[in-house]
Amino acid sequence: MNGGEALAAALRMVAAAVYAVPGYPVTGVAATAGAVVCANEKVALEYAIGDSLAGRRAAVIVKNVGMNLLADPLVQATAQGLIAGVVVVAGDDPLCRASQAAEDSRHFGTLAMVPVVEPEPDVFAAVGEGFALSERLSRVAILRVTPDTLDATVPAEPVLPAPAPGSLAPGSFTMRGRGERALAAAASAVSPDIPGVRVTLPAVRALVWAPERFADRGFFRSFCPHCPYRPLFALLAEREMRAACDAGCSLLAMNQPYGIGVASYGLGSAVAVGAKSTGVALIGDYALMHSGINALIDVYEKETPLLCIVLANRRMGMVGGHEVPDVLRYIGWADPVVCDADDDAALKRLIAPAGRPITVVVRGVCPDGESHERVEC
Repeated sequence: MNGGEALAAALRMVAAAVYAVPGYPVTGVAATAGAVVCANEKVALEYAIGDSLAGRRAAVIVKNVGMNLLADPLVQATAQGLIAGVVVVAGDDPLCRASQAAEDSRHFGTLAMVPVVEPEPDVFAAVGEGFALSERLSRVAILRVTPDTLDATVPAEPVLPAPAPGSLAPGSFTMRGRGERALAAAASAVSPDIPGVRVTLPAVRALVWAPERFADRGFFRSFCPHCPYRPLFALLAEREMRAACDAGCSLLAMNQPYGIGVASYGLGSAVAVGAKSTGVALIGDYALMHSGINALIDVYEKETPLLCIVLANRRMGMVGGHEVPDVLRYIGWADPVVCDADDDAALKRLIAPAGRPITVVVRGVCPDGESHERVEC
């Protein structure tokens, strides 16, 4: 078989889910692998991350320029960690036969501190090593292919390792500590010697100190003293409903006293990640407008069960309080249910596991003059 056929066969064998945005030279690979086409590459990788959190291996197939759009969750996943392996198949087009740019996807390995695997020419072994490295280092692995790779005749002997789950960054780590943990793991990684496969690991210096924990810092950040959304977070905690959190204030739901957040993979990421993991997404109105809306469209198109909770405070609460447009003007197609943050009866009725896509917009007003509390450990 040729490289493209082998790649599709290997992905079908090892991945529980395959997502794609078609493009030369990997359109045929995506079709043969039975990949689910997504709204864009960022959504595709966020779905794969959600699968990972649920213990399912997943792959994403994109062309070179598609790597630009998925770079945000790619980098975020390195610090936050993964459980089951995630491999991004990057189809490079060095001669620009059908591309706007001759991007070299290997550079994303350095940017995101992730391993880059290239079949030379053993595609089966490369796929297996990609998933193994992803789980060993708890981050995404990039599998780079070119038209020459996909057209070449390759060995057809599967060499696919059994799953060996990775781990999320411990909740006791600060965001700085999560990044330091990722650095330490990359520094200690050893490049495997596999015939027919080239592996490039990120070159980083080893840490000479332990990753920072909240206990080392002495405090963690929490919501403003009079944050209108505290009853919502308390209800989620009471009902033991875990949520994929977004960047912004919803990120603080990962901290005590609520501890309902599983992980956060960047601005606008909670919708797709939550759809494939916990079934609950916690996202701010700006994050939804920023890029979460692409995932919400895809979730509704695919009728994926998800309770999407939108914190609508009309401002960028974490980064300076800038005004945000009214999100309801742009998501009427989702038939959202709207309630006020202080309406306990409505919250108790609406905040429940969903068997279909449901969007609940919870309106609140940030208290003027307050800032996020520092709670001692």
